[in-house]
Amino acid sequence: MATAPLNREQIAERVSEIEGRMNELTTEFAGQQFSEEARGEWTSLGEERDELNLLDAELEVRENTVREFISRDDKATLERSGDFQIRTKTETRDIYDMAAIRTMSSSPEQETRNLKDNALRAIERANIPQAGVNGAVNHETAQTRAEYILRTTQCYGDPADVARRILATGSPTYSRAFGKSLAGAPLSADEQRAMSLTGSGGGFAIPFALDPTLIPTSNYVVNPTRALGRVVTISGSNTWQGVTSPTVTATRVAEATEATDNAPTLVQPTATVTKAHAFVPFSIEVSEDWEAIQGEMARMIQQGKDEEEGTAFVTGSGSGVNPQGFVTGTTTTVAASTGLTVTAANVYALEAALPPRFRPNESFVANRGIYNVIRGIDTAGGAALWLYVSQGLATQAPTPGNTGATLLGRGAWEASNMQATVVNATKIMVVGDFSYFLIVDRIGMNVEIIPHIFGATSRFPIGQRGMYAYWRNTSKVLSASAFVALTGTT
Repeated sequence: MATAPLNREQIAERVSEIEGRMNELTTEFAGQQFSEEARGEWTSLGEERDELNLLDAELEVRENTVREFISRDDKATLERSGDFQIRTKTETRDIYDMAAIRTMSSSPEQETRNLKDNALRAIERANIPQAGVNGAVNHETAQTRAEYILRTTQCYGDPADVARRILATGSPTYSRAFGKSLAGAPLSADEQRAMSLTGSGGGFAIPFALDPTLIPTSNYVVNPTRALGRVVTISGSNTWQGVTSPTVTATRVAEATEATDNAPTLVQPTATVTKAHAFVPFSIEVSEDWEAIQGEMARMIQQGKDEEEGTAFVTGSGSGVNPQGFVTGTTTTVAASTGLTVTAANVYALEAALPPRFRPNESFVANRGIYNVIRGIDTAGGAALWLYVSQGLATQAPTPGNTGATLLGRGAWEASNMQATVVNATKIMVVGDFSYFLIVDRIGMNVEIIPHIFGATSRFPIGQRGMYAYWRNTSKVLSASAFVALTGTT
């Protein structure tokens, strides 16, 4: 155990770290004996946890004794100055207790700050499973992303909406209750109360550590839209409202000449999120081991979400409930050479067709097959000096779609759902400023638990449960003039 003095909050954080590591060891050696090294670590962690719990109990007794020394008048003075709130906050061990946060806050603004502070600590303590191909999205990456979303989400209504969701679904009690719900096990009174905080239309909010709308861990489908585009998160509403405008016109005038009205016309684009869903079946046996299933569940949900977005955000029609993909939203096209071929001149013409104001931030996006066609323009490597492929065309995790190459000195990104071969009148490559491609995520994934799945023949149970997950997002091109597409020609 550390020899430096610890306060109760530091003790709680360290105990949480210890229990998280013990949980990892349990999962790693599920069904088998510990190695000697793991057994030694397990014993050491257990001893440290016991010592910390004893120290925490002693500190609690001391604090309760000292608290009795504070008179009612002194306490009122401290409350008015704000010192009592700070002291109480430090002493509050259960960071997930939103009722306690409300009690110790002197104003709605202070309550919002306290909720967000506690949510940040909850993110630090969370056991976030590694995700992506070969675990490319690690705990630190996911944690950083969750903290960014907490700070930047546009909340329509309650400004602490995201913080409340993190605290409600991040507590150990909620995680335990969620696991029991999957297994069909009865819940205690505390667990029922924890689950009731997040119910929506009969569903349950997924624990935030597994929620891909809070912790995007995309690494399964080659889809660069989230890395390139403007990603906005919202809560409390289904519609994002923004403001855009054309460039302000500037002119030169003679001395003492009256100014002219060059104000641009403001445009207020909106984007309404729509529902996407996925169904995850799992056996009853697996559901009985919540610790083992949570990492696998996160992987399956994220993979299904990636695959849906890989199509919707690239080639989505934009009609009805469908997001508008950037390929669909690109209306300006440049025709490649006849005979279904692509030349160096075609690539130059493609970039030249993009308005100059969008070129500084431009990126190329195409299927890997099209990049291979371009690479074949000059196999000798002497004439087509506009193409730099020194790093090859390997996908660079954890930024899916980054080829590691540049085309005309700009990033060349891969989208696997774009056209892979040169086809007549079909968009095979897009260049543009992707800050004008908007993705809106409504924070929060909810699930419905299906207790039994029945067979198709006799409608008898097959020993599986199911989880029906649903979330909401959308995408759209904010300015069609920011993109140009290359098309094939027969």
